[in-house]
Amino acid sequence: MERLRPADPSSVGGHRLVGRLGAGGMGVVYLARSPHGAWVALKVIREEYAGDPGFRARFRRETELAARLTSRWTVPVLTADADARAPWLATAYVPGLPLSEALALYGPWPSGQVRTLGAALAAALDDVHRAGLVHRDVKPANVLLAADGPRLIDFGIARAVGATALTTDGSVIGSPGYLSPEQARGRTVGPPSDVFSLGCVLARTATGRPPFGAGGAAAVLYRTVREDPDLAGVPEELAPTLRACLAKEPGDRPTISRLLSSFGEFTAESWLPPGLPALVADRAARVLDLPVPEPTALSEAPFTDTPPAPSRRRLLIASAAAGVSAVGGGSAWWRWGRSGTPGSAKGPLPNRTIALLGDLSTAVVQAQVRGAQLAVVQHNARSDRTFDLALRTADDQGTAAGSAAAAARLVAAREVYAVIGAGTNAAVPAAVPVCTEAGVCLLVTRADSTALNGTNTTSSLNLRSTRTTGPGAVVKYLNVVARPARTVVVHDLTDADDGEATVRGVTVYGMLTVGRVEVAEVAGGTGFTDVAHGLAAHPDTAVLFAGGLPARAAACAQALTDAGHRGFHGGDEHILGRPFLKAGTGWWISTGYCDPSADPKTRAFAAAYRTRYRTAPPPWAAEAYDAVGYAAHGLAAPSSDERESLRAELMRRPWQGITRRYSYESQTQYLETDQDGGWFLYRVENGRARFVARHDDIKNLAKKKTS
Repeated sequence: MERLRPADPSSVGGHRLVGRLGAGGMGVVYLARSPHGAWVALKVIREEYAGDPGFRARFRRETELAARLTSRWTVPVLTADADARAPWLATAYVPGLPLSEALALYGPWPSGQVRTLGAALAAALDDVHRAGLVHRDVKPANVLLAADGPRLIDFGIARAVGATALTTDGSVIGSPGYLSPEQARGRTVGPPSDVFSLGCVLARTATGRPPFGAGGAAAVLYRTVREDPDLAGVPEELAPTLRACLAKEPGDRPTISRLLSSFGEFTAESWLPPGLPALVADRAARVLDLPVPEPTALSEAPFTDTPPAPSRRRLLIASAAAGVSAVGGGSAWWRWGRSGTPGSAKGPLPNRTIALLGDLSTAVVQAQVRGAQLAVVQHNARSDRTFDLALRTADDQGTAAGSAAAAARLVAAREVYAVIGAGTNAAVPAAVPVCTEAGVCLLVTRADSTALNGTNTTSSLNLRSTRTTGPGAVVKYLNVVARPARTVVVHDLTDADDGEATVRGVTVYGMLTVGRVEVAEVAGGTGFTDVAHGLAAHPDTAVLFAGGLPARAAACAQALTDAGHRGFHGGDEHILGRPFLKAGTGWWISTGYCDPSADPKTRAFAAAYRTRYRTAPPPWAAEAYDAVGYAAHGLAAPSSDERESLRAELMRRPWQGITRRYSYESQTQYLETDQDGGWFLYRVENGRARFVARHDDIKNLAKKKTS
């Protein structure tokens, strides 16, 4: 449990808050005392959801459904308010620890205790389903171990069977590694989905590892949909039942009643493995002995139907925020030639420092420094600003150790409100835990590593479309312009991980919507001659290269050229390098960076960059410019006095930059890429990659082709 932060309320709905139990995409959960003195877990929904009347109606309906639950193995909803400024609900507080923490501390459980745990959780799901609900997020973190047995908690994304969910079908909602194949595909789910998740939880409890492995979310989802679970180490007497729970098709899984018969009755005596009973008791004692703290800075609690009158300073900041949002809808916030007098009659404006971290000896990082400097200058020339910006740079020397050390120096300075991670895959991931520990938002502009897939659990935000979603611009070109009858994904197993995202995107997630899709695997270190000759016999077949090594992509391109294949060839930015640029003439490439000089939507930026630096802006300069603008957008929010709140403000306040729209999906916290998500299409010509179009403008290429 964390202490309350200065921006937290002291009370909500008459409940006195004591500490933070956790936070997620939907809101914050507090430990609180009710007006009658009882301990409760009180969840406050984030205000961006509260602005949607439809959300309030769904929240009210699903809260009422959850309140029907009277199961011994769930935690009852005590009270709620769907009409408050920030909707909230309070459940009984059960002292204990999550199953996820217990497994991390003590490892796998013996067979008998796994069976007993399964009996209680199956009984809990039986009651949930009888109440007309589907939990949809059964995972170890949502299983609370109490002295008298487990509790299934957190119905934040539960929904009524057959009713409209908090998100529409087509959205993936839940926790990768524990959600069902139908959830992974974004389809409608029912009680069998919870059975699948229960099987994952029990397999993890029995073996100490998730049945579909670890790693990036996309890789885990792929294995969930396509591969068999890893049940090695599951006790023989449990294996058939768990394997049945993990069937790919919902109809092939056992019913809850069958599971209840299989697991038998819950036995309270010795249901926890050795060591855990004492830990559970100690955890309970710590919480119940807590004193009620002094009021926080927000002692009047903003979560009321009538918020307190804002101070003059908050009105100024709110006005600035509204102004930035209004400008973002039509044109970018950087209006060239706009100027004003710094400060005001009341004295100088407050200062907010943004730091940029990268290998300062490289041209690509220097381009980002210049782009960021230009954004700072333009911000400080605004007459309506409510704070001044400053830019600080730090050299990570291109290494993980250098990145961690430099990040530690930056976050130690309280005037630093955000860090721009401008470095490479080798360096940026090492800055993530450092910034997270300090509560400082790390904005990642360029790095595209699977090590950054878990940034939704940190204080970081990926500001770019990543390889996790595949080569978006190239796939869109195939869908709306080329429209091949057949596409072959050449998966280079030399660096299999780099190519997996592309393979998953077109096979599991159905990104490629035209023609037939096949995958041709090329063993690590071997040549592409055989694949190329096979493709040459079908010149209309499109080729999509799945791999990240420029030399290997060059070998593939040369083999296709030698074999006489003249069809479509495409890949992503990671293969761009001298060997490939020489051999890959005519290839189409999807990137996460624009060409400001060639893109009509960034020409004003390019002109200002040339005026200031006497040269054309290189790749990534505009993206770093946007990173500063996006940070300034968040800092204009009323809670900007606390740097720890910046990420939350950015998450809830979409913004249109010059390179893309910054908007994040509330559950996964990934950049939304369907609309202006920051993909750009290039074509290799004369030894260089030439900008062709933004992702959203590719449809115009189809019109030109038919005209």
